Amino acid sequence: MAKSFDPKYILRQISNQLLRDLFESHKQELDVPWDDLNETEVDPIYKEWQDLREADCRAIEIVLHEVNEMASGDGGKKAILEEAQRQGNKQLVADLEGYDSRHDCAVWNYIHASKVWELTVRFARADSLSHGRYWIKRCDIPAKAPKTRPAKIRELETAFAAFIYETQTRGRHCQIEHYRRASGADYFFAYLDDYADTYVTLDEKGAFDRRPERRAFEVVLVYDRIHGTLEMYARGGKKVYVPLQEIFCRVILGEEIGPENRNSHPYELNGLLNRDFQLATDPADGIEDVRVRKLRLSLKGKPKRRITLEADPDGEVDDVYDMLEHYLNQRRLPAAILNVTQVALRFSFDDSDDELPSSLSFELSYPNSSKLKSKPQKARELAEKYLREWGLDRATIREDAESPA
Repeated sequence: MAKSFDPKYILRQISNQLLRDLFESHKQELDVPWDDLNETEVDPIYKEWQDLREADCRAIEIVLHEVNEMASGDGGKKAILEEAQRQGNKQLVADLEGYDSRHDCAVWNYIHASKVWELTVRFARADSLSHGRYWIKRCDIPAKAPKTRPAKIRELETAFAAFIYETQTRGRHCQIEHYRRASGADYFFAYLDDYADTYVTLDEKGAFDRRPERRAFEVVLVYDRIHGTLEMYARGGKKVYVPLQEIFCRVILGEEIGPENRNSHPYELNGLLNRDFQLATDPADGIEDVRVRKLRLSLKGKPKRRITLEADPDGEVDDVYDMLEHYLNQRRLPAAILNVTQVALRFSFDDSDDELPSSLSFELSYPNSSKLKSKPQKARELAEKYLREWGLDRATIREDAESPA
């Protein structure tokens, strides 16, 4: 998740030359003594920026919000490099190697490679949504190449708009954009017009202004053609996301999926009730250890009553299991009547691979929620590999599909 937006803090993180280039890319020549400023002396820059015409000032602010999002964590720079390599932009890859600052990398990308920037910002947006309650995953989807030619995308737009309008009387218009990420996943960003509303704003003179607007709301789908999984962000619960899943599969995959198989939920976590559950890894992957940091338990027959055990982060590897045995009455609450509904895992890596962080922590929740998608790619892919090997992620690996029709 991005840090809170502090304009002066962001300006201090960007080198003066790139700040100058950023304003000039928007055709703004600031009356600032650039050559005489220290790298963190941003007050003159900030003042000149704020004195711009409102529309010009806001345009720069939007970019800085995106830069802030892309620079918060390792994922932004890695996503930029992955997309640049996928697009064959070798020059951008070489240029970014000269910048240690994530903020500088993001601004350079924005100025010099707009096609890469636009996609990575979208992917970062999707990754941020994957943390929320409206992000769900289904793993009983046929694994095949999606049909993504323009006629099929238009058919999907028409179908989404018709469904949303018939059920919610909004969404008369729909625009869907499809991209394939460097990881191989297919992303579909759907934008539909929302209910009309009137918003109170301040005009350029600071006076109140009421403006009627019909804004767009968003639906995001991520399809994995290898593992046969479909992840989705859509507000409204099952009555919304289930029909959208079915429409997507009918139009884009040419498949009728029907109701979700109850035994196909992606995450099966109950094995982690046993301290002897094997979390074995290959030494070649550079993983020092994997530990369970948290267990959230529910009682069979009473799923809304929960018990959460959270281990000492500096404790022993099995600390959460020591707590389980020490604090729970095994006669009144034997493992047979408990379900694991959420788990927090931490992977610790050695220093043999510069592309891996020192550690990776994330949560999985039964049946289909994960906070793994926004993590750095190489560490995420290793975690996903082992979740499948251990049987925690029940999505199965299938043969590569044919090329899109």
